[in-house]
Amino acid sequence: MKKMTLLIVTLFFSVITSAQVSITGIVSNDSIPLESASVIIKNSTTGIATNSKGEFKLKAQKGDTLLVSYLGYKTEELVLTVSESITFKLKDDNNLDEVVVIGYSPSIYHIRTGCGGYVTQINYLEITKTKKNRLFPNPSSNGMFQLKLTENYNKVEISIANISGRIIQNSTYQKFGEIGSIDLSHFSTGIYIVNIIADGKRLATLRAIRS
Repeated sequence: MKKMTLLIVTLFFSVITSAQVSITGIVSNDSIPLESASVIIKNSTTGIATNSKGEFKLKAQKGDTLLVSYLGYKTEELVLTVSESITFKLKDDNNLDEVVVIGYSPSIYHIRTGCGGYVTQINYLEITKTKKNRLFPNPSSNGMFQLKLTENYNKVEISIANISGRIIQNSTYQKFGEIGSIDLSHFSTGIYIVNIIADGKRLATLRAIRS
């Protein structure tokens, strides 16, 4: 009897394992691999973040739906029908700069935060879109960031501090457009604080993650 039970359990787990397939792929925009993009199996807590080359690998089943997302880009969905390599090219979402949870919806969402973490299985929410200054990509593996502001300024002063608050870099820009560059490539990995004064007005502090 014990042998029969053991055989049944073994067969049961064999069926589950055989139903899973190994999925590999790459997440990018038009030309740049996206590091730390989230690849999640819909309606589950199973997922993974892409590496510095935008690559991912995870176990799933045919028929599962993959949700691929990255801050500042439109989320893509794909129903798995094959186990071969998949390439996702995400499109810039100019309208989505911040996710705000304000109301009710019966669905479950997976939201990627700017620090690479995840909020999963939120049962009561409504998503709205707001404009916000931001850095991207963030985290950055090479220390190069793009700073996107919501409007143009005549003069922008940017000071960079380490996590202990010590100022390590100061820069001043004239006629700063909506997008500019911040170079932290010569600093070590870690979290840096970006303080911005635009036309004499202090803007919200940003965090730059050098991964």
